[in-house]
Amino acid sequence: MSKHPRAPRWLWGLGFGLVIVVVTIVGVLVHNRTPIAVPSAVGELSTPDVDTSVPPTLTAAGLRVEDSLKLPHLDFPPGSVEEACGLNEYVPYHYDGTAPWPKSPYNSEWKVKVFEIPACTEALEAHLSGINPYLWGTTDNLIRPFDFVVLENPLTFGRIFADPNGDFNKIQDALARPECLLQGDETNWELKESCHSDAFLNYALSNRFCFNDGVSYRKRTYYWEEDNPTPEQDRAMWTQRLEDDWVRMKCEKLNPTLELTLEQNPALYELVMSLDQSDRKKESLELLIELAARLGDYAAGLTEPAASYSHSYDENGSKYGRFVWLLESDQWSEFTGKELPSADRFQRVFNMLALVSARRPDPRDEIQFDWELVAQHLCTPPYYNSKRSHEATLKFFEDVKDVLLAYREEHENPKSCQEVVHEIRQQDNKFAPLLQALDKFEQVALELDVYE
Repeated sequence: MSKHPRAPRWLWGLGFGLVIVVVTIVGVLVHNRTPIAVPSAVGELSTPDVDTSVPPTLTAAGLRVEDSLKLPHLDFPPGSVEEACGLNEYVPYHYDGTAPWPKSPYNSEWKVKVFEIPACTEALEAHLSGINPYLWGTTDNLIRPFDFVVLENPLTFGRIFADPNGDFNKIQDALARPECLLQGDETNWELKESCHSDAFLNYALSNRFCFNDGVSYRKRTYYWEEDNPTPEQDRAMWTQRLEDDWVRMKCEKLNPTLELTLEQNPALYELVMSLDQSDRKKESLELLIELAARLGDYAAGLTEPAASYSHSYDENGSKYGRFVWLLESDQWSEFTGKELPSADRFQRVFNMLALVSARRPDPRDEIQFDWELVAQHLCTPPYYNSKRSHEATLKFFEDVKDVLLAYREEHENPKSCQEVVHEIRQQDNKFAPLLQALDKFEQVALELDVYE
């Protein structure tokens, strides 16, 4: 007989029930436990897990940005693209974290969410509509005629997207008339209006940007993540992205039948290609731009061959336009060079500017300069052959260092524009147009604070 009496059945049932309750409670606790945040691999940033059952809080730009991901607030001008599109709320440009924080102002279908904000699209429209496609994003020291010559009908994105269908119809109308089919190097600027010269340039550039991936070939400034971009640099990259997307949005609205290809518009394409009599065969759009210059469009007459890191364009309308007499001259070449300020050089430059700006028998041949850009060009460094190259020269010519010291001193401590203009005035020059050009230049340089 056992020494331990058997426990009543009701006691065993009670114990078994308690075990089931305890196991159930533990399971619920484990299931609802808050997950532990796991650091991400984006620099020193981390992306904590979030209860996705709670709708994310959206910013004015349609983005959710964790405080730890925000860059320092920047003061953008009211109404600017950066302010209207809420760039202060964007994640860092190089951030590649996971949901619910987006990488960019795009939705899952890569549509630009901020374009749903009227103020943003209006700001982009105002900004891009006034930009010259040939100067879009340029940061190099190359000097282009578009930099200095002011036109009554300037070339802008607003101009080329104003009426693409109308431009296409005007081109077809013009090329149906023999007088507009100029061959070789022929020019006839009197046909500017009747042959719709501006439509040729507009149509060519809308084709370039919308059907030939022109946006991808634009010049842009990029800052690598390992270089730790400043907040200003980071936001500038976002602005460039929004500019690209605005142009692409405009292109999406174009009728595909406007594309100039052998497949889409065979008769027009073959007619345009028949105009090419050069040794180096040009593309159809380059031929259209040069034809626009030969027919008298002022903007087309300022175009020159250009190259980017991955593409090049060969139109050279400056050889055929109304300003060819200036743009092909030695005086223009000297002016566009980024040389040190000197009395001799400035005297030649201002003589050229004075003569060019003088009244001409045909007012259409007169040129108006952007004097602000002239002053900045002449008075602000860097100058070519500056310190780095001179130090290399000195190192190479150690035996003539004394001879070169004065040369280096001149380049490391160049004269100010004020000193150079004073030297010219001391020469007691009586040429009135030159003195007027000097007065104008001096006034603008003082206003820009680049004179002294």
